[in-house]
Amino acid sequence: MSVKSMTGYGRAESAYEDWSWVWEVRSVNGKSLDMRFRLPSGFESLEPKIRKAVSSHLKRGNLQITLTMNSGASANHYTINHALVEALLAEGDALAKKHGLAPASVDGLYRVQGVLVEAIGPSAQSPQMEARNQEIFNSLEEMLKTLLLAREQEGRAMGDVLGQCITSLEALTLQASQCESTVLANIKNKLDGKVKELLGEGLSPERLAQETALLAVKADVKEELDRLRAHVSQAKKLLASGALIGRKLDFLSQEFIREINTLCSKSIDIKMTQTGLEMKSVVEQFREQAANIE
Repeated sequence: MSVKSMTGYGRAESAYEDWSWVWEVRSVNGKSLDMRFRLPSGFESLEPKIRKAVSSHLKRGNLQITLTMNSGASANHYTINHALVEALLAEGDALAKKHGLAPASVDGLYRVQGVLVEAIGPSAQSPQMEARNQEIFNSLEEMLKTLLLAREQEGRAMGDVLGQCITSLEALTLQASQCESTVLANIKNKLDGKVKELLGEGLSPERLAQETALLAVKADVKEELDRLRAHVSQAKKLLASGALIGRKLDFLSQEFIREINTLCSKSIDIKMTQTGLEMKSVVEQFREQAANIE
């Protein structure tokens, strides 16, 4: 199963008798599945069924879904939403009295969204439109197929980048494990010098050994390296599965950063620190890509 992106675009056109329509959807990343609709007046009743159809294909993403309807029998015919006009005028009068302004007028009201409504014939609720509505939903499925294809194509590209990041992290983890500072004997030798420098030569051999041992334990990065290897292994398994792994990859990127920060804080040589900083750069790229995975 391939990795899927949350970013994509889908479109479908169809017609029935003298009706024609266009479906469009734009999808970007999101924490959950969020749908916003732009439907013609009289077609709002389709929304629950649209939501159900989309939810059967997608689990995450912010979607803007638009349906544009056209009918040769009712082209260029508009009606006025008188209730909205009256409400706007009343609100304008109230504000004018409150602030001492001129009374509200109808100038410009026709440009307010919802005042002029294009009449495109019988609404979606009309019983005689059942066959047409079925064709509308058939083309909705076609639009979703084009969106899924786009998300899969981008997901494959993202999967390649994520795979490269994991390969780099695996190599950097190996590089860190080969640093001289990971050898306990080398840690002790370096810390012996630091303890003597900081605390002076007056320490007894026993006290010096105790202080050095404590610092050596703190400087030991074996556990961090083991956890980094485990995270790399987990990331490989997730990429191989490809199914709804976005949240898991995001969590894994946080775990990578946690271990790398600890690694850098414990580092007692420049090579280890430089390796840790390289890891952070790779994980940031990993995290950015993971944020767009479904």
